[in-house]
Amino acid sequence: MIRKTQTVAALALTAAICAPAAASAQDQTRLGAFKFWSAFTADAPDGKVCWAATAPISTDYSGDSRGDVFLMVSMWPSRGIDNEISIISGYEFDEKRTAQAKIGSETYSFFTSTDGAWLETRREEASMVKSMKAGAKASITGHSNTGSRSNDSFSLLGFTAAFNAAKKACS
Repeated sequence: MIRKTQTVAALALTAAICAPAAASAQDQTRLGAFKFWSAFTADAPDGKVCWAATAPISTDYSGDSRGDVFLMVSMWPSRGIDNEISIISGYEFDEKRTAQAKIGSETYSFFTSTDGAWLETRREEASMVKSMKAGAKASITGHSNTGSRSNDSFSLLGFTAAFNAAKKACS
């Protein structure tokens, strides 16, 4: 689960940034807001990390409570990581089930662990980034460890600009 470990720090940074009161205390830089997406960079112990992130524009969740929800793409040059797509659900996933993302006619399956989800391969990541650049909306469905189901919709307006800003900052 190396991929999970590599993304946890970026997820924590994104959660902190998207909470306005906490943002001033963090050591990251917001590169800009691009419609529904934002781009960020921060220094990690082993080098710079950059990412593009967004929160859902609509959500349908049958559970009792839920934390922050994000869709993001991370770049960790020092680790050779490019285009790592991840989801933070705001609840503990049922790790026996996958989360599903749908963009247009394309569907992507994410493995889940705690409150995060990741694609299995770099090839899937490249394919999904391409779909995100061309698409208008991503719909993500997940299942909590208590049996609740979520369906979150994310606008892809501004994704390409945020993605390019994050890529440039980490090149």
